[in-house]
Amino acid sequence: MYELLHSFIQQLFPECQVDATLIEPLLESKRVLKGDFLFREGDICYFVGLTMRGCLRSFFLKDGKELTLFFHPEHSTLGDYESFRRQTPAYFSCQAIEDSEVLTLNSQAIEILETLPDGQKLLRLVVEDLAFQLRDRLLSLYRDSPEQRYLDFLKSEPKLLQRIPQQYLASHLGIEPESLSRLKRRVQERRST
Repeated sequence: MYELLHSFIQQLFPECQVDATLIEPLLESKRVLKGDFLFREGDICYFVGLTMRGCLRSFFLKDGKELTLFFHPEHSTLGDYESFRRQTPAYFSCQAIEDSEVLTLNSQAIEILETLPDGQKLLRLVVEDLAFQLRDRLLSLYRDSPEQRYLDFLKSEPKLLQRIPQQYLASHLGIEPESLSRLKRRVQERRST
């Protein structure tokens, strides 16, 4: 179980040394079946996680519609960090779109990481990475057309497209499923000419 966390840490901060014997007993693996929730909007999120297997999505409801913020395939971080840190209700839900397994770190595990020589820097890098992802997502929603967001998704996550139900992809792009079908057809026609 610790190997995935170690691999994630090494990708983000190769110089960081973490004593596995301190943290491994605090790690928990959660199985989340397709359609089930890891946590729901309004719950308190008691952990931060890393997707070991499968794919989940983070979304919130607005006027009864689901708006997908992020997808979390293997090796992705997830959780509502503000809810986790402040013990306040989560602003969004996290649901499995495939049978999934998530490695979770509770507050004790984070506290131990903070006490390690490079721990605070590691946690800062994780939070910065999440902040940059959120910034990019927000800018894309305001700056790019749905077609541009789709093309960017095709370029950055081509394999993920086969795993995500169309209604969730449409929600992520900020369009209706019918519009996604037309958009995909238009893109395909341009590529074939």
